Formats: sequence, C-alpha cells, structure tokens
Amino acid sequence: MITVRHSELIRLPLTEVYGLLGCYEYDMLWRSNLFAMQQDAPGLARSGMKLRQEVRLFDQEMTILAEVTAAAPNRRTAHESVDSPVELWEQRLFERVDKETRVTYEMSLELRGWQRLMAPLLIHQLQRQFRNDLIRAKQLLEDTPNPLIELPKRLL
Repeated sequence: MITVRHSELIRLPLTEVYGLLGCYEYDMLWRSNLFAMQQDAPGLARSGMKLRQEVRLFDQEMTILAEVTAAAPNRRTAHESVDSPVELWEQRLFERVDKETRVTYEMSLELRGWQRLMAPLLIHQLQRQFRNDLIRAKQLLEDTPNPLIELPKRLL
C-alpha cells in the first residue's frame, strides 16, 4: 500500500473552503485526473453517500465506485472504493489557521501485481498531481469573488 499526502493553506474562511471541497461534485473544477464525478445525492458529503468517479490512474481510464465513510462538516471527509478495479481510501482534512484554512488531501492505494514494481514512480507522480491539484483548488478559491456562488456555475 502506498500513501500520498499534500497540504495547502488557503486564504479563506474554513466554511467557504469546506463548502467547495467538501462536495465531491465540485472535484471536476480542480482534480486533473478526473473526467466525470457523480454523487447519488446532491450537496456536501454525507456518510453512506455513493460516488462514481471516472479517473485516469496508471495511464488507464477506469471507473471507481466509492462510499463516503466519514463526513464531519468543516473538519473531514473520507471515502473508500467498493467493487472497483483498485482499492483506495481518500480523505480531506480541514483546519482553521487564524483566518485561513489548511486543507490536507490524502490517499492510500493498494497496489497489485505489476503495479507494485511501479510504486516509486507512481508515488512521485501522485505527489506531483496532489500538489498541483490542491494549488489549482487554492487559486480557484482565492481568485474567485464569491467562490461558493460563482464556481458551481462553471459546471453547468
């Protein structure tokens, strides 16, 4: 199993950051390996919520079905794969730091067969992707006036 983790400090209040990054539907705005995302119910993450993600992983496009396993408003979301080609677990941690918010994005992935041989390269690739994705989320949030109103409109 490999684990990748990255944190960014975003110059916005915790509730605004969680309002966007705590809703998986909005991942399409900032995750570079994501082609489609569906939740079985609209809104912020809730325990038991089902997710369907179309992603590029290991240079292959695949569908990952997942279930939200933790949803603590303004603190944490987590989900894990179910009946998917890869076993993964992901969490997002949200922490108030003065008037800013620290977001930590973490994923653990079970490698199988030939994938194990690629672990060092894959770790490096995922670390770069996580850093770039969180920087993209930070820029979107910080550069958009009224991000909770304006950013969802980009998905329509």
